[in-house]
Amino acid sequence: GAYIFDVGARDPEGVIPAGPAFMGPESLRAISHAVKEATRLGLELGFITSSSWNAGGPWVTPEHASMGLHHSQMAVKGPVKFSQALPFPSIPKKTPRRPDGFPIYYKDIAVLAFPQTTEKLIEDATSIINLTNRLEKNGRLTWDVPAGKWTIMRFVCTNTGQGLAIPSPNSGGLVIDHFNPEATEMHFQYLIDRLLSGLGSLENTALKYMYLCSYEVRGQVWTPDLLREFQKRRGYDMTSYLPALFEFTVQNKEITERFQYDFRKTLGELLVDAFYRKAREMSNEHGFLLCAEAGGPGPPTHQVPVDALKALGALDIPRGEFWNKHNIWVVKETACASHIYGKKIVDMEAFTSWRHWQDGPFELKPLADRAMCGGTNHFTLHTFAHNPPEAGLPGWVYHAGTHINVNLVWWPKAKPFIDYLSRCSYLLQQGLFVADVCYYYGDQGFNFVPPKHVDPSLGYGHDYDVTNAEVILSRMGVENGRIVLPDGMGYELLVLPDREDIDLEVLRKLEKLIEDGATVVGRKPTQSNGLTDYPHRDEKVSNLANKLWGPCDGTKVKQRSYGKGKIIWGRSLREILQDRGIGPDFSFASRSEGTELDYIHRRTKSADIYFVRNKNMRWEKVDCIFRVKGKTPELWMPDTGEMRKQVVFDFVEGGTIVPLRLPPAGSVFVIFREKAGEDRVVSASRADSQVFPLSPGIPQEFASIEVLPGEHNDIELQFWKGGTYVLTTARGKRTKVEVEAVPAVQEITGPWEIRFPEGWGAPASKVFPELVSWTEDSEDGVKYFSGTASYYKEFDLPAELSQPDKQLFLELGRVRVVADVYLNGKHLGILWKPPFRLDITKLTKPRKNRLVVEVANLWSNRLTGDAKLPKSKRYCRTNMKNALTWSSPWKETPLPESGLLGPVRLLAVRKTIVRLPR
Repeated sequence: GAYIFDVGARDPEGVIPAGPAFMGPESLRAISHAVKEATRLGLELGFITSSSWNAGGPWVTPEHASMGLHHSQMAVKGPVKFSQALPFPSIPKKTPRRPDGFPIYYKDIAVLAFPQTTEKLIEDATSIINLTNRLEKNGRLTWDVPAGKWTIMRFVCTNTGQGLAIPSPNSGGLVIDHFNPEATEMHFQYLIDRLLSGLGSLENTALKYMYLCSYEVRGQVWTPDLLREFQKRRGYDMTSYLPALFEFTVQNKEITERFQYDFRKTLGELLVDAFYRKAREMSNEHGFLLCAEAGGPGPPTHQVPVDALKALGALDIPRGEFWNKHNIWVVKETACASHIYGKKIVDMEAFTSWRHWQDGPFELKPLADRAMCGGTNHFTLHTFAHNPPEAGLPGWVYHAGTHINVNLVWWPKAKPFIDYLSRCSYLLQQGLFVADVCYYYGDQGFNFVPPKHVDPSLGYGHDYDVTNAEVILSRMGVENGRIVLPDGMGYELLVLPDREDIDLEVLRKLEKLIEDGATVVGRKPTQSNGLTDYPHRDEKVSNLANKLWGPCDGTKVKQRSYGKGKIIWGRSLREILQDRGIGPDFSFASRSEGTELDYIHRRTKSADIYFVRNKNMRWEKVDCIFRVKGKTPELWMPDTGEMRKQVVFDFVEGGTIVPLRLPPAGSVFVIFREKAGEDRVVSASRADSQVFPLSPGIPQEFASIEVLPGEHNDIELQFWKGGTYVLTTARGKRTKVEVEAVPAVQEITGPWEIRFPEGWGAPASKVFPELVSWTEDSEDGVKYFSGTASYYKEFDLPAELSQPDKQLFLELGRVRVVADVYLNGKHLGILWKPPFRLDITKLTKPRKNRLVVEVANLWSNRLTGDAKLPKSKRYCRTNMKNALTWSSPWKETPLPESGLLGPVRLLAVRKTIVRLPR
């Protein structure tokens, strides 16, 4: 499916027509057409709830638009009878105003007076006098000023004037007040009414989702009803503390920080309740699910005033985002929210970047694999720009995003890459995420989860979730000593943040969990947070913490039993898990130094699903241990869809050991479903070298054998090296296999004919004496060529490669960026990642094998070449003037390598069928 995303674009030369106003009559006709076509095709559509972001439009009036709190102050000296208009605060230039210069909408929030101070310190909070009820509508204050020097502060709520971030030219408008449920309701009702007017009915259509982009409102935020909401949620009046929002210290630093905590917490709750929950309620009423980027990344990129997990948990579909070569990576946070709130989908705005036509699918694969190991299981490609024919090629695009659309050079050959993402997503949506540890990230008001990383205390091979106060209070329980959630998620340990403060209600719930058998790890808290019921709440926290931790001080005493459970402080998480008999969920031994693997594990009622990725750009041969016993491992190849049972594996301490050979940035699913029998190979050797498993002190043979399942207890062996092999089964039976020498690798050398399409500046054909990048050619039409060119080559098959006991592979070497291969008139497939290898055993003949390789590259080279030409002679059209949004003009952009770079080789393996002895 797709999300309809109306947005503006960087267009310095004005080549893109303005287009209709979002949700205007012409816009609605286009939306209706898209919905009807998607319905006919069986697709699903989502719908952006504003032109760009942050929710708003021309229909938003000032009383529902984003608000800020502004102040003015003046000095007076008493005793004196004061009666004059207080100065109106300085407000943003963009604030909507009346003809007299005052804002169209404003509300006086408070007027406070306090003794003058030179250091912005109000030592005595009781000295603050609330004069709000003395302020007249015209701003005049009448007050008998006591003796002394006084500061009067007037606090006014009015619009910030913030508009939509990057709306299409005719669609600008104000951003709504995200902290006001009435504003959210107005906004969504307007959109739904407009959709009804265009579609007639929203039932039984492809339109399934409402979509909110990330919150990026700038500056201080306020809402007219905030004082009342604060009183309701925190239990005290915040009016006297308003100066603390403008760099004043009220009473002392601790009191001020406690108030600021309460203020942040209130804003976070309001954003969730008034915006995300209200938007979901409105969406669900009309049959839509709500999808939103409601979390981080947090500071310093965006200061989102929210508990990110709580906001994401309030949605139907949590969405994060990850970028290419940029520091935004909101994956683990989104995954944690889905896991702890019982959501199936972990959606991502995927592959966003400032890079334009610089990357092929293999550059994107490591990003996708990293995101999936962090929990992603659904990709929303950012972006797939709609281009009418007059846009040309590569066309008009948004200024941020990997432009995966029909105008890509490699789009006609993109299906295997999309299939890869689809297969991975499907498997990673099955069952539940497996984690050993759940971290409570505290309750600081604004909270965010960093990208997936290895906690030194936990170590490699144990995965984790992060939780918040809401989930602890409303969803956590204990079963058989494990912390559990209603949807089936469970954890061995709950880990507290390394902080002195904790919410009293959370601590009370922790007591209940520990009594019921939970193990909680962390330092003893000593105080509450905020000013609610202060200081009595601190005393309650301290008393309860002393009761729970007792003599456990993290140094001399590191563990204490309480009820059926335990509190532990001062021990590593890995040690604690080992004491509970919980070893790593995944580990590996490598034949090389510097091997780096990542993984994720999901479990259904009948299967364990592991996804393993190679983080290095080199081949890796590893023995992996999965924390599963008694089942046969299966290798599921997400790039091809092939599924095969593993024959070589064994049960060891900690689980099942399985050999894997992963290509550069390679990945595989290892799935355990069926009960294992005894007909498995538990060791393999060649001469005096060990093939499997790795053993200290025994020479290790690198990837010389592949063992594939056959019928009954037959196995098919593929040998990359000759020699004497010995296989040992779980029954202790040994089989010796003599293998003749494997023929040497044969390189296909000599000249290649390359044929180029017409109309793009390259010759119809050209002979390359050897395989080099098009960018090294002396002819500009080839050097700057972007498109798909075809390589033609005839080769004879050496006699030693044509024997029947061999399997023959064609390997293209390096390809930039995608290759489509034909041999002797038969289509072999599309190759988009290393090792760029295909099985050609059944298609070769002794002489005159005709090889055709179609290679597609990137638009970057032609755009660089065009930048050196007069406009009238250019081949491409686009609104992007740089290769990177903010830098690298096309004329100065280095040329990415292009074409078939080789070496192209023929590889043979010997194969035989062996029946394992019983």
